[in-house]
Amino acid sequence: MYCYLYDEYIQENKRFERELLKIENRLTDLGIAGKVSRLALFRNAEEMIRDEIDHGVSTIVVVGNDETIRKVIDVVADNDVVLGIIPIGPNNELARMMGIPQGEAACDVLSARRVEKIDVGTVNGRRFVTGLTMPNFHAEITCEDKFRVTSVARQSELEIRNLADVTDPRDGRFEAIIRSAIKQGWGIFGKTKLMESILPLKSMAIRSDKPISLFVDGEEMKSTRFDIGIEPLLLKVITGKARVF
Repeated sequence: MYCYLYDEYIQENKRFERELLKIENRLTDLGIAGKVSRLALFRNAEEMIRDEIDHGVSTIVVVGNDETIRKVIDVVADNDVVLGIIPIGPNNELARMMGIPQGEAACDVLSARRVEKIDVGTVNGRRFVTGLTMPNFHAEITCEDKFRVTSVARQSELEIRNLADVTDPRDGRFEAIIRSAIKQGWGIFGKTKLMESILPLKSMAIRSDKPISLFVDGEEMKSTRFDIGIEPLLLKVITGKARVF
């Protein structure tokens, strides 16, 4: 049983009306039409989804973009239901990596129902799917309680990837990539070279004396402490043949 969750920006923008009509007609033709629920500013998405699950819904289909998925990821993962995606509008990088085309064409992927289990990352108790970035990395990290790494370069950045074009989100690990600009040579003849280290990990702790910014699936978090982990194969998601993993 399917429940289709329409994000607020789709309902408010008339330019999506024609596309939504095509989607709804195609879902009916494929025999997978279901209840439509609409996100709203003062409506709790998690409570709404739990109510649908209590009434027998086994697949939650997000009709929206990456931000819509972030709103439902916790409740979908915690209740062992399947996540489907029909991407509309901009900011649909996650759908692209899952091999799901825009708009009406996504309905056929949904109907084929190729379900994959993928890892989900956590940072300070908050879940993420794609990854994290720290553009100005000047902190100490502890990797799996085994060893520590501290950036000494003037310019460094930290990236943590769970789902990307070059990572497999089913291996029970994330990749921590540290990029540093290192000057080699003396004086005006010295050249700056970008050095990169890649660490496959299950957990990481970041500590800083001052608050630092970390971007979680594109959204900013600020703290002096970040504890990062992985929940293996937690999320069930419908994917297309063109997925990147």
